[in-house]
Amino acid sequence: MSLVRTIQLFIFILSLGVGILGLLSWEPARKLGWADAILSSVKNEAFRVGVKIEDDVPADSQDRVIREVAPPSHNKLDYVVCEIDDDPEQVNAFGLYHPADIAITLHNLKKQGVKRVFLSTHLHWPECEPEETNTLATALEDFDSVVVSAPLRRNLSADSIPPSFILASIPIKAVHGDIELLPVVNSLSIAPNVVFPSNTYAGFSMLESEKPSDTLPLVARWHDRIVFSALILGLMQEHKITPNQISVHPGKYVRIGNTGNILPIDAFGHFQPDLSFTPKNAPRTLTSALSGEASIIGSTQKSAILTATGDKSSQFEAIGSPYQKLSQLAHSPRVSGAIKLKRIPLWLECVLLADVALLAAWLLAYRSWRRNIAYLATLVCISAIFLVLYHVFHYWSPLSIYVLTLLAGWTLSTILAKPARRSLS
Repeated sequence: MSLVRTIQLFIFILSLGVGILGLLSWEPARKLGWADAILSSVKNEAFRVGVKIEDDVPADSQDRVIREVAPPSHNKLDYVVCEIDDDPEQVNAFGLYHPADIAITLHNLKKQGVKRVFLSTHLHWPECEPEETNTLATALEDFDSVVVSAPLRRNLSADSIPPSFILASIPIKAVHGDIELLPVVNSLSIAPNVVFPSNTYAGFSMLESEKPSDTLPLVARWHDRIVFSALILGLMQEHKITPNQISVHPGKYVRIGNTGNILPIDAFGHFQPDLSFTPKNAPRTLTSALSGEASIIGSTQKSAILTATGDKSSQFEAIGSPYQKLSQLAHSPRVSGAIKLKRIPLWLECVLLADVALLAAWLLAYRSWRRNIAYLATLVCISAIFLVLYHVFHYWSPLSIYVLTLLAGWTLSTILAKPARRSLS
């Protein structure tokens, strides 16, 4: 065998070995994943309407689902707003604001067909006996899901995360991007003294360690977990998903599941609301004290907001104007449509890698400038082929492994070109 053929065989074997190693090492989040984020035509881009973003999928999944960011939809949120007033008619059995009276209100809402409740009031009764707060906990168990809220802060001494906050949080490792600028909290400012059932998710009403601003903080760090604003949990509840389906990209967006809203946030996890925004339609409202007398005729709401609006009862308010704020977040870009990309079978990826390695070895025969142009043209052709696979046939394969194979052959041929030419002269 001539020296040229030997060198070409060496280039083929080594390039193919590099490609196979890359194939075995490729992972979406590590190693060669960063290269595909640069080379691929389908990637998470800067937030704006019209870009394509990718669903979060299990690590062992070989398929990808690509969706487009669609403009906001001004759909009315389907809530009934139940207001805790000052009880001027003295209907409540226990006074202005008591866990037993809230339990009765929730029971009345349940009878009206409500399945999901968003509590935007403080649930803090240090003077009540456990038996009294247990009445409220029992009432909460009747719903499909419940969202509660409490203010958080950062103290010198850290507290452990309450179970209801853990249930409504995600691990830090699930965040896409840099978390260093996200607010840090480690304790409750006004702690609920209700033992919440397993259907209850707790989010923060405010971050007391943050400076006042016209933005809405949506995410924060508590130890090794990411906790959410109760408003985020309200949208989660509306879309009937779980916290692990919330995707956080600091400096880009928070995404509510694979079909919900996409909320733009800055690196600090803050959302900039439109201060001139008003909901398109007013919600159906009733009072807590008179909830038992409210007619159920024509009622279609499956979700309810319980809030405090009276001159005296407003002191128990955790989130002001919750329907307004939830509507503002709901009137944000959303994901639309879906293209499912299936991964090319492993055996075919190996065949394609062998073809690229063989081509890289064969191009050794060209002289210097022609060889470099041929490698460059091959690189462009490989990218074009995978663009067609993505957009026309809806197949994908990590582009980086083929580029890596070609670059290995290109580098070796550049190094070994002189010995090959000498053997021919």
